[in-house]
Amino acid sequence: MEESKRCHRFGKVWGAFGWVFIVFALLCMAGLVVSLIMFGLGNEQMFLLGILSGAFTGGAALFGAAGFFAVKRGDLWLARERDALERSDGEESFFIGEDTLATFGESVLSIHNKERRVEVPYEEIRFVSVCTRRKPREKGEWSVLMEIPASYLLKKAKKNEPPVLVQTDAKERLCRALERHGLLLLGERRKEEEGAKKFTRMRKFDLPDRGKRRRALWMLLLGALLTGGGVGLLFYMTAIGAPVIVVGGYIVLRAIASYQRGKRVFAVYREGLYLAELSSRDSFFLKWEEIGSLSAAEAEKQEIIRAECLYGAYDFPRPDGAYEYIKENFPDKCAE
Repeated sequence: MEESKRCHRFGKVWGAFGWVFIVFALLCMAGLVVSLIMFGLGNEQMFLLGILSGAFTGGAALFGAAGFFAVKRGDLWLARERDALERSDGEESFFIGEDTLATFGESVLSIHNKERRVEVPYEEIRFVSVCTRRKPREKGEWSVLMEIPASYLLKKAKKNEPPVLVQTDAKERLCRALERHGLLLLGERRKEEEGAKKFTRMRKFDLPDRGKRRRALWMLLLGALLTGGGVGLLFYMTAIGAPVIVVGGYIVLRAIASYQRGKRVFAVYREGLYLAELSSRDSFFLKWEEIGSLSAAEAEKQEIIRAECLYGAYDFPRPDGAYEYIKENFPDKCAE
């Protein structure tokens, strides 16, 4: 318990330092913007403004990098705290929720927290190794899914209730526990040299988000009007025209970037299927080894490609020609 308290303390300290550095980085960015505006207004202290602009730029980069490093260190210490709390319960105990632990016994898996404890025989559990990939590359986040009958975890489970999947980190301690109890671990196995190898794309299908792109076009129009108006003002009131051009140019650049990102992408790779969502946190990649079968289906009045995996199903959008292309190149994965 002392180890977990120490890790918690270090995690909080590193996290606090991280946010302090991030605030300083934001203040430097604000100072840089003010300096550039004054520079555009033709302030007499041009040399001093140049020095300040360089200092604010360097400060923003330095404090930003320091903040990122400190936050990552804080996360590392908090992960160590979580591991210490697990080991304080037992060498074969692992968190499967905020305050719920799964502990390996002689013939049963004990799932317990402060309020409840249930014991599930090993023969009724499936253990599946899963790598969650947000990008089309080998590297990802490894975890182990435990498929447990709903009757053990849900108080009012129906007779045909599907099993419940609980997740825990894929630690070496967990792998050793599975081997010690002779339990089979299904799914993908971690390679010794994982690296960040990128996969090979064969074809991609763009799926524009019309709403987001429409908003980007309106912002582009606003930015263009401001830039044009600033150029006109520049001949009469330099002090006002210069900052208006800067603001308008910034809005134009942001609008162009937003328009480019305003789409989802479904792509077929030699190694699997990838869906790039508008938010990178929702994007995912499935390797062919994970996919048992693919089928053309419909959900919520939208055409989809359903990928059946060992631990559940994933739904991909089905743009014109996508399923036919997959069927042509990977016929063994497509249902008849």
